[in-house]
Amino acid sequence: MTSKKLTLEDLENNDPLPEILQAEWAKDQVLQLFADLAGGADVQQVQMKTHVTDAAVTLATAEATFAADEAQAIQVRYVFEGEMWCDTIMPGNPTTKIIRNRLPNVH
Repeated sequence: MTSKKLTLEDLENNDPLPEILQAEWAKDQVLQLFADLAGGADVQQVQMKTHVTDAAVTLATAEATFAADEAQAIQVRYVFEGEMWCDTIMPGNPTTKIIRNRLPNVH
């Protein structure tokens, strides 16, 4: 996973800052997110951390592990409507924290 640090030059060039959204969702809403990603996004990478591993997995594996309450954190990078996004899913009880970043387009 690579990340680009923002520089003063980015601000001087009026490059847009990445959009960051945060929410807390019920389990059924998170399961709907997995369905929406599978049906409408071009998933690039899924990284999942559990008590025993931290590895790249398929979206279906991440969904099943989340549904079984075994995931500690899931990160999904995907393209939707021409924009690159990264969703970080942090399971909790009673709600799951979702942090969504719109990633800057690579020139």
